[in-house]
Amino acid sequence: MASEAWSASQSVVRQRSITNQEDTLGEPLLQHAPEDELESAPLSTSCDAGSSVMEALYSCARFVVGIVRRLGLLTEPPVELTPTQKDRLTNIWDQIRVPFDGELEEHEMALRRLWSLAFPDIELPSMKTKLWKDMGWQGEYPGTDFRAAGFVSLQNLITLAEEHPDIFAALLHKSNGVRSEWEYPFAVGGLNITFMLQELLQLRKEPDPPDSPTGRGFLVLLANEETAFDWVYAAAFELLDKVWIEQKATYMEFPVVMAATKKSIEEALAENNFNSGVEFLEYIRTTYPK
Repeated sequence: MASEAWSASQSVVRQRSITNQEDTLGEPLLQHAPEDELESAPLSTSCDAGSSVMEALYSCARFVVGIVRRLGLLTEPPVELTPTQKDRLTNIWDQIRVPFDGELEEHEMALRRLWSLAFPDIELPSMKTKLWKDMGWQGEYPGTDFRAAGFVSLQNLITLAEEHPDIFAALLHKSNGVRSEWEYPFAVGGLNITFMLQELLQLRKEPDPPDSPTGRGFLVLLANEETAFDWVYAAAFELLDKVWIEQKATYMEFPVVMAATKKSIEEALAENNFNSGVEFLEYIRTTYPK
C-alpha cells in the first residue's frame, strides 16, 4: 500500500516526530519567543571590525542608521506608489483577503496540487487522511491549520514547489545538515513564514502602503519584480532552515529561530535596494546567518 511504502521513508519519520509526541497542538509555532531570547538572536547589532577599515566604517554606519530608524529619529517622506507598484500591491492585498474554504473546489484542487508536487508517486486516498501529517500538517486535514494565514499560504507553498523545486524538496525532506530528533513540521512552518512576512512587510494595513524601512525596501523590489513576495518567501523559508540547523534547534525553539529569520529579512530589505528576486535570494544565501 502507498501508506506503508511512504511510512518507511526518512522524510516521514522526521515529520512524524512532531505529531507522535503531541497530536493536539494549538498554535505553538505562532507563539512569541521571550524577549531575552529574541535579543540574543543572531543579527548585526553593533559595529563589526570586519577585515578592513572600510568594512568597519561601513558596518558602523549601517548600525547607526539602523538605531536612528528604530528610534524614529529618521523621518521618511510619504510613500508614493508608481502605477506598477500599486497594481502589484493591490494584487497581493486581494490574495491576502481570501480565507481558506475547503468547500470550494478551487481550494480542494489546490490542496491536491500541493500533494502531487510533494509526493508525485503516492496517490492521495482522500482529503482526510493521516498521510497529510507526512507533509507536516498537524491533523488529518490541512484545512484546520490555515487560521490567519489564509488561502494565500497554500498558494505560497505551491509556488515554492513549482518555481523553486530544489528548495521545496530540501525543506520538505529535511535533507540539509544534521537534523533534530524533534523537527519543525514543514507545512505549518511554511504557513508561519507567510504570516510573518505579511506582518513584517506591512501587507495587512490596506489601503495604506508599507512605510517602514523594510516595507519601503520591499516596494523597491516589488517595482522591479512582479513576484517579489514569492522570492522573499523562498529566501525566508530557506534561511529559517539554515538558522535551525546552525542553532541545533528543537521544536520548542522554533519561535526563536523564526525571530532570527525575521530580523535578518528585516535588515536585508531595510538596508539594501534589490533589482530582482534572484539578487535578493543570493544576498540572503551569502549573508545570513551571520
